[in-house]
Amino acid sequence: MSNSEQRLVRAIGLKEIVALTINGIIGAGIFALPADAAKMLGPMSPIAFAIAGLFTTVIVLCFAELGGRYDRTGGAYLYAHEAFGGVLAFLIGWLYFLARLTSIGALSNALAGFVGFFIPLTGFARSLFLICLLMTLGLINYRGIRLSTRLINFLTIAKLLPLLLFIIAGLFFVNWQHFKDVSFPAVRPLTQTLLITMFAFTGFEVIAVPGAEIINTRKTVPLGLLLGTGTTILIYVLIQTVAVGTLPGLASSQTPLASAAKTFLGSKGGVVLAIGAICSTIGTLMSLLLVAPRILFAMSLNHDMPESFSQIHSQYRTPHVAILFCILLTAVVALSSGFTRLATLSAIARMMTYIGSASALLLLRKKAPEPEKFQAPGGWLIPVLTILLCLFLLTATTRSHWIAGGIAIAVGLLLYAWGRLRVAPHSS
Repeated sequence: MSNSEQRLVRAIGLKEIVALTINGIIGAGIFALPADAAKMLGPMSPIAFAIAGLFTTVIVLCFAELGGRYDRTGGAYLYAHEAFGGVLAFLIGWLYFLARLTSIGALSNALAGFVGFFIPLTGFARSLFLICLLMTLGLINYRGIRLSTRLINFLTIAKLLPLLLFIIAGLFFVNWQHFKDVSFPAVRPLTQTLLITMFAFTGFEVIAVPGAEIINTRKTVPLGLLLGTGTTILIYVLIQTVAVGTLPGLASSQTPLASAAKTFLGSKGGVVLAIGAICSTIGTLMSLLLVAPRILFAMSLNHDMPESFSQIHSQYRTPHVAILFCILLTAVVALSSGFTRLATLSAIARMMTYIGSASALLLLRKKAPEPEKFQAPGGWLIPVLTILLCLFLLTATTRSHWIAGGIAIAVGLLLYAWGRLRVAPHSS
């Protein structure tokens, strides 16, 4: 472990890992996604959420094993560095960071829309809101890991309460006749729905990034990841069940959860769900703004990014240069594009990092076996299934998405080459 990592504070325990997992997965998507799923599968759509949850668990098992191996910063980048090294590790780390960057930009735009439920935001007001939002959340992270995790814990509760209210109250009003003749859906519409619902389950992969700030990673990361993911799967399936069973016009609704809540909670139900959407999105943004700078920090330690990103603040003991850089860069990204495009690019980058991490796990099991730590069941089966599943999901992307991804990779390779050239004279 580097001297910079040793100066970080280990303040993330099991409850913080569970909170980070829930915050990483439950974001803005679940407040809009039920309508899309219902449009494709109708009353059978909860089945898609259950299957997507099962697929997600397969991928999570890979990250649970990898996360339990290391007590250092980096997450997917660290795993790739230990397994492959060189330019391949850099590319996985770069894509890992880009997935966080585009997610922050997408969610910031979504949050502006949710706030617009109460206060319309257009033009300059919207841009000012996005800048102030990212600066505020970024500076909270700048002030220390303990402050960030406390706020994340609070926002986890704040986002779960409206959703739990929706589920518990809604179950009493569900018209179970909607599900009377439900059977397993046909393969094609189920596959199309899975492509959408799987994206709502992503986000768990960031949990082990601040590994040098996690208490007892060997036990905390695997258990926290599995508990947080399992909780989220149950919540998603129940939300879709209530939405389908209480709102006949769910498939055409622009605000599915808020509209469904109005049918059994009255007009105040929509307000409660709108507040829940805001808290949910802010919580996810906090989680992302906590881990994104630490990816740069980890890459800097291996000279794959500028050395300044590995600097630690003398008072707050955070990677402050990397944090400030992320605040600036995410503001530019959030202002430059909309939610849908950024979310799609983020999903592509995530699938590619999942493939890289699963491949790294296969190699690390042979290269550095650690049988005393958590092991994903099934031997090679789980990592191979993860790779095949991600390759399948990537087939849904379009040519324009691949062009944008290719440009992003090219920019990353230029940065890598620049960084290597700067290191070379000192190593000779």
